[in-house]
Amino acid sequence: MGNSDMSTQTFRILFVDNSRTSRAVMSRLLSAKGYSVTTIGTGVEAVDKLKTEQYDLAIMDLFMPVMNGYEAAKIIRSCSNTNQDTPIIALTASQDPKDIELCKSVGMNEYVIKSEDNKDLFEAIEHYNAKPK
Repeated sequence: MGNSDMSTQTFRILFVDNSRTSRAVMSRLLSAKGYSVTTIGTGVEAVDKLKTEQYDLAIMDLFMPVMNGYEAAKIIRSCSNTNQDTPIIALTASQDPKDIELCKSVGMNEYVIKSEDNKDLFEAIEHYNAKPK
């Protein structure tokens, strides 16, 4: 292995989406950009992961069975642990203003509409990756 400093500075992303295809595609795309990516399929798993592991950013689908992205974000924000303030990006196909408002009300930091090129998502990730930790 090369430079040991690299591993300590890898930007860690938790990607939450109930679509196995979305998880596989985003894992490849984000890994190719040098991010460390953990993918999971439910809001329940997201809450559990963020209680036990440290992430720099969470990207969350809004519409998932059992526990949706809104509920998961609300619980994450209410838990007093190291990830309580982890930035959360809502990633969704919905352009409904009510959904945008709801995301803000539960403490999500960004609202990104899913797109073919994921340009807006990558810009949002870079915004958080550039911030000093």
